[in-house]
Amino acid sequence: MFRTAAGVAILASAVGSRPCDSAPLKGSPLCDETKSTSDRAKWIVGQLETSDKIGLFSNGASGVASKGLPGYEWWSEALHGVGESPGVTFNSETPCATSFPQVITTGATFNKTLWHTIGNTISTEARAMNNVGHAGLTFWTPNVNLMRDPRWGRGHETPGEDPFATSTYAANFVPGFQEGEDPNHVKASSCCKHYYAYDLENWGGVDRYHFNAIINSQDEADTYLPAFHSCVVNGKATALMCSYNAVNGVPSCVNTRIMKDFARGQWGFEGYITSDDTAIESVNEDHKYANKVDTCRDVLEAGVDIDCGVFLQNNLKKSLSQNVTSESDVDTALEHLFAVQIRLGMFDSVNNQPYLNYTYKEKVNTPDHQKLAREAAQQGMVLLKNTNKAFPLSADNIKTLAVVGPNANATTVMQGN
Repeated sequence: MFRTAAGVAILASAVGSRPCDSAPLKGSPLCDETKSTSDRAKWIVGQLETSDKIGLFSNGASGVASKGLPGYEWWSEALHGVGESPGVTFNSETPCATSFPQVITTGATFNKTLWHTIGNTISTEARAMNNVGHAGLTFWTPNVNLMRDPRWGRGHETPGEDPFATSTYAANFVPGFQEGEDPNHVKASSCCKHYYAYDLENWGGVDRYHFNAIINSQDEADTYLPAFHSCVVNGKATALMCSYNAVNGVPSCVNTRIMKDFARGQWGFEGYITSDDTAIESVNEDHKYANKVDTCRDVLEAGVDIDCGVFLQNNLKKSLSQNVTSESDVDTALEHLFAVQIRLGMFDSVNNQPYLNYTYKEKVNTPDHQKLAREAAQQGMVLLKNTNKAFPLSADNIKTLAVVGPNANATTVMQGN
């Protein structure tokens, strides 16, 4: 389900006025690049009224016009190339982006350099599209869940079934995506999802909104947590996404242990945590874990910073007015969000930001990027069987090939997730 607020702009595109170019933010501590990221984020949150804050807790954040803060769409996708999503616009000005192989194919290359290079290439294209207001800078990629059963239906989004290989993918793709020629700014934010033990959509009468994964401590440590640990510790990911499912009776988006104790506490995570689409609503409606006002408190206390959906926008005001949710938890979440935007350069001068010079024509779907996508596809091919040495095909004996089947010309399907 895709959901975005009408009229939400892409914050800080290189086209047009930027928030720090004019009053009321020009010259403010938020725009003072000599101050620490933490101090800048705390300052702007301190300027907001409670009523201002509510609208910022959705992927389609409304902004606060009176404070000079435009709206922002947090949800952009880029699993194997900048992809269709609420934050991404394809039109005549930006008709396409390079589509790399599905990640299950790229994972089969076992090529760490390739994974890093693909991440770097995708974020280069993302920056170019952001510069014309056609993409955000926060991308919900990669998917580092494990594909242990092909009936899941989303295994093609992942590097595969092995915790070590998936962890290695995260350790290379994420820095490739986030780092670049500018050491002072995050190139594009990478979000590792879906945290955690998530690999069921709808099977045997159970769907992802109600699924309760029962796992023991060994499986948790050996199987389900390593890729996320690698995302944070090795990849320095700037975002995580909590999943729909519960683990041992606790919905992931109210699981303090994985978000605060593990991610922020033991692993040193410095970024924001988003829910999956409507996953906070699911805590209340599907898992029946808490009522609406308590759910607001529970997710923020556990470490979620933003709602992909509108549950918090619709219920947080009441939860605050009843003193169920604390203002300090609200402020902490907002500080995490603004800190990532600051690190992306959204509130910095255009000077010394080379990413703002990236153009669609020069950086998106270029011949070099197309060549890289082809090389990735070639490296990822796996020949399981070669009966009677049928391959390689003889160019002398075979002049034409027929591609048959329901997906022979299904170009939209072949784009994948």
